[in-house]
Amino acid sequence: MTETAAASWIEPFAHALDRYDQPDGVAALLAAIGSVARFQLALSVVHRKNGGPSYVFDTFSGQRAKRAVQLFIAGTYLLNPFYNAYLAGLPAGIYLMRDLAPDDYLGSDLYRGLDIRRHEDEELGYRTHGWPEGMEELLIAMDLPGGEMAEISLSRIRSEGGFDAAAVARLREAHPMIAAVFRRLWGHLSRGETPPQARPIDHLFNDFGRDLLSPREREVALLILKGHSSESISYHLGISIATVKTHRQKLYAKLNLSTQQELFSTFLRSLNL
Repeated sequence: MTETAAASWIEPFAHALDRYDQPDGVAALLAAIGSVARFQLALSVVHRKNGGPSYVFDTFSGQRAKRAVQLFIAGTYLLNPFYNAYLAGLPAGIYLMRDLAPDDYLGSDLYRGLDIRRHEDEELGYRTHGWPEGMEELLIAMDLPGGEMAEISLSRIRSEGGFDAAAVARLREAHPMIAAVFRRLWGHLSRGETPPQARPIDHLFNDFGRDLLSPREREVALLILKGHSSESISYHLGISIATVKTHRQKLYAKLNLSTQQELFSTFLRSLNL
């Protein structure tokens, strides 16, 4: 980034830093980010490893889109590539959503049970009911105290070019300032708030099938739920594809299932959403 380009967003971030504890603090931060890279929509949550995400802000409009945000907070975050990358140790930084998705994320109609529909023209191959259509998603990941991680999701219309390499590079240069403002903003917004306690839904990946499946079968089941193919499961667990298929057959039999769709439906129904 040239000195002139950098100077153009120093003032907006200075303003955002001044306004973090004011009613327009979120708007000031979003305006500062917009001075670095244009976007149409924004959503922010704070993730933790022992509980569900905390909502921070969004710019979605309309009842259907707001319902999609509610579904995400209530449970679909469990299947979100960013959340699972965070659990796996994702460093703070700037990421395109498609780069975080497992290799088989687009592979099948697996998310029907949680009001999710497959759409081939979408970045991840599906869209939650009510979620804005045809968007490319970029994630700003920021470390917080206690091992928590903040996420700001920015979306742009894919047909208009999405986020090009130059925009991604500018956001990476601005990331330290974005994170500094966000930490102050979140500290103000969350003051006096009691963090959500761990609930069964938050540990469902760890507990799913515990009474019926062997430890290895549960590992295979959880990787399937997260969107991994047999080849990817073989790589992650260091076992042959034939062994993966054997574990898959056994866990289906123990859970009285016949298909991958039924595995997802069983899991998603257990969320009681």
